[in-house]
Amino acid sequence: MISESTQLCSTRTESIDSDAAYREDFLKLLVRLELEPAQAIALLEAGMGRPFESCSPGQLVPLLQDLLELLRTRRSQVSGKQP
Repeated sequence: MISESTQLCSTRTESIDSDAAYREDFLKLLVRLELEPAQAIALLEAGMGRPFESCSPGQLVPLLQDLLELLRTRRSQVSGKQP
């Protein structure tokens, strides 16, 4: 019985750690786009309507897709302006 509950706690800890790691990587991506970390977090919280720390990877993926589409659109606009 003890080992079963220990495994359950370990699984929960790994899940929480992987979610935190995903949020950290997501934040690093936005920082690479020249946003300050505080700006990136504020942007994410405004888009999600919840604290950044409570966002799961599944909730952040649609924002990644939106960001990718925005970057593609911007890139095509820039390349369309060049001779």
